[in-house]
Amino acid sequence: MKISEVMSMPECRWVRAHLTQYLDRDPSAPLSDEELARIQAHIAICDRCSAISEDYRETARALSQYRKHIDQDSIERLSNSLKKLTSEN
Repeated sequence: MKISEVMSMPECRWVRAHLTQYLDRDPSAPLSDEELARIQAHIAICDRCSAISEDYRETARALSQYRKHIDQDSIERLSNSLKKLTSEN
């Protein structure tokens, strides 16, 4: 692990804790302009958080294609699992 990675670990934790808000643009929990900029800047330089962000986006796209075929409980379980994964580490 590089020193720069160790130094950014608290920032990674903060970004991951707010990643679903950022990606979902949740109107019930809006991020400030400063928070949006902080997340965007971090994702631009952190390979790990960028990969997590992209995985979330790909999963959301796939789910949106199959939303008609999947029951709401399954969607909710998947969403909660994604939120749990992004809040870990």
